[in-house]
Amino acid sequence: MATQPSKLSLFAASLVMCAIGAPLNAQAYDLWSAYSDAQTNDPTFLSASAQNSIAQAQSRQARAAILPTIKLSGSISSEKYVYLATGSSPQTNPTQATISFNQPLLDMSSLTAFKQVRVNVSSSELKLEQARQDLISRVLNAYFSALLSQGKASIAEVQVEVAAKQLKMAQRNFEVGNTTVIDKYEAETAYHNASAAAISAVSARNNAFAALEDMVGHAINEPLKPLAAPLRLKLPVPGSQAQWVDRATQENLAIRIAKLTDEIAQLEIKRRSQQRLPIVNLVANQKWRHSDLNQSTDISSRSTNVGLELSVPLFDGGLISAQTDEARALQYQSMQSIRATTTTVSQATRTAYSQATSGLATIEALQAANAASRASVKSNSIGYNLGMRINIDVLNAQKTDAQTQVNLAEAQYNTIIGNVNLKSAISQLTENDVRYINALLADETSKRTVAPTSPFEPTAINRSNDPKPTLASATPSNASSIPAIPLANQPVEIANTQQTQPDQAPQTSPATDAATLVKKPLF
Repeated sequence: MATQPSKLSLFAASLVMCAIGAPLNAQAYDLWSAYSDAQTNDPTFLSASAQNSIAQAQSRQARAAILPTIKLSGSISSEKYVYLATGSSPQTNPTQATISFNQPLLDMSSLTAFKQVRVNVSSSELKLEQARQDLISRVLNAYFSALLSQGKASIAEVQVEVAAKQLKMAQRNFEVGNTTVIDKYEAETAYHNASAAAISAVSARNNAFAALEDMVGHAINEPLKPLAAPLRLKLPVPGSQAQWVDRATQENLAIRIAKLTDEIAQLEIKRRSQQRLPIVNLVANQKWRHSDLNQSTDISSRSTNVGLELSVPLFDGGLISAQTDEARALQYQSMQSIRATTTTVSQATRTAYSQATSGLATIEALQAANAASRASVKSNSIGYNLGMRINIDVLNAQKTDAQTQVNLAEAQYNTIIGNVNLKSAISQLTENDVRYINALLADETSKRTVAPTSPFEPTAINRSNDPKPTLASATPSNASSIPAIPLANQPVEIANTQQTQPDQAPQTSPATDAATLVKKPLF
């Protein structure tokens, strides 16, 4: 009886270890690779880049409307004359050339249109930067969603295995009369519920990976790099939600773009009204003509004309008035758009701030739950050896422990995303942030270097003093071939708290502690 629970506990723990953690001995696909691939494939970002090029071209077109134009034209032809009286038929090749010059002197609507386009270029540049920051945010969310869904699917599959063993035990005990039919039905219910949950989890995992693959433009056959050592997450600075909202309303790109759109609308009202004004152009041209009929009618001349052209609209059927009214309505619409955008940004900033701050408390609570669940696994194993617990108790404790690790990893991911969203709210998210977060990912193939200076400081993550992950030295002989899996059981340092959650799990034999061999975060 003493050896059976140890083997059973080790078997279930090994399933958890194999399912949750993917080995990184192969070349893994990291966050920076995903971002680099998305830059050359994501249609939303590429569309914004093309729109910026369009705005640059429109700017050159508007400038051309207020610059002088010079044209050169000419012709040459063959003419043959037949004089019936004399019977002669002379032939000539008359030629002519004209060069013309046109310079707008007074065209207020064209000048205003040029100002509009310059503002539009500034807006398009902000939109391109906004699209770049949005791409960073979407890649981060897609990457971590794929990692988390992969872990959840693995846990769900392990729970099916555990539920199957529970059902088998319940059937065996029922056959020998050690339990009631109620226990058998409860085990069947648990097994089928676990199977249904596994189907949903696998579907969610496939969808998450498909979304990431669509973004990067190719299938991802390599394992995704998980988070490595324990994170040191700090409260955002400044520690006031109102200060973050005020900064977001001043610096957020969406609000700045909305204000530029309103400026363009105001210029449009002005441009439409200026269409009633006269237009004055300076014009000049010079013509050359030549023919060689060897007669008095031959022409060889040059003429030069210089003058001013005036154009004044007298009656347009009310077109200009209608266009001006339309421009005023559009300007009012753009002004309301500023208000709506400001409200949306303020709400998003509050949400991101709450996500970043509440995530720290969630991590702290889940660390305590994780320590308790690990202790529960060990205590149930000891109780089984003493005859105080049964196999199902041990397996249930192991399922709870694995799920707690997933919840802790999810809280860590959500807190990182909250910090990312907070930087995005003030439009300060850059590629350096991608490099920094990428440096937080595990690298099993090479020695880990010191993390770069955090671009999040003082708003998010500080990893400069993180300890290196360590592996427990004790490994049971019959689990030596099982790949190591990162588990989320390390404490996370929380700023402005009294102390971190200690690991209170008691020490037991390696045979009953297989699920806690590797001490690193889950993903």
